[in-house]
Amino acid sequence: MKELGSEEVCIALGYFDSVHLGHRSLIDATRAYAKEHNIASCVATFSNNAYKLFNSEDKQVYTYVERCDLLKDMCDYVLPMRFDTRLKNHSAEEFLRALFARHNIKAVVCGYDYLFGAGAKGDAAFLKEYSAAHGVDCIVMPQYQLDGTRVSTTKVKSLLVSGKIEQANAMLGEPFMLSGKVVHGRGAGRMFDIPTANIKYPTSKMLPKAGVYGTVCEIDGVKYYGATNIGARPTFGLSKLAVETMLADFNDNIYDKDVKIYFHKHLRSVKKFETPAQLSKQVHKDMEWYK
Repeated sequence: MKELGSEEVCIALGYFDSVHLGHRSLIDATRAYAKEHNIASCVATFSNNAYKLFNSEDKQVYTYVERCDLLKDMCDYVLPMRFDTRLKNHSAEEFLRALFARHNIKAVVCGYDYLFGAGAKGDAAFLKEYSAAHGVDCIVMPQYQLDGTRVSTTKVKSLLVSGKIEQANAMLGEPFMLSGKVVHGRGAGRMFDIPTANIKYPTSKMLPKAGVYGTVCEIDGVKYYGATNIGARPTFGLSKLAVETMLADFNDNIYDKDVKIYFHKHLRSVKKFETPAQLSKQVHKDMEWYK
């Protein structure tokens, strides 16, 4: 996306780790305000894994690159913020002073539970008061619920680690996506006469619970149905976690290509089969999940 310059802007503040329905409603409000006032819309998000600075092992639902890909059709600009020790130690007022000085902000939008600044002492009320004092409009969005349940990144992560991909997708607003590069694997797919892509993904990326999922793989803008195995490969005595996608109706060489995997349905747990032939039979069945 293009870099934010000196134009007037309405900016959405938050991490937007999972770009879930609550985030999307906030971004919609940002875009609506920008359109009404004939200014640009912008979403601020961290360009690195902010959890690390809190000594947390938490993974990101979406990496910065994935978030940018999702956000490109939702706003005019994405404002990357690197969450480092310096930013972490900024007081709430110092953070806003620097942000307002650097950009031509006419309005800010945040969630009701937005926290910022050293010790998370800044909140939506502080932002609203500071903005008013500087002639900037501030919109605070209420809690977003889906079927009576609060939508949050924490809830999305809980559903993903439980393998409840369809429920997670409902909160995300679209199928959970993993982007990565196709690398050379062990060549087992050839044994089954199934094109197989071994995916290398960022270490900061969160994965769903180990299992086999009905997926769609996007390659060069074209989507192919298939099944994706996350986890070990016990039939072959391999315990190392891997992400392997089996593709239907595909024969091209895709090594070193960047692909996106969209997870639609949890099919089964990873299990050890008595023979590779039994596994092959099951994999062919898995790949028909969409029929």
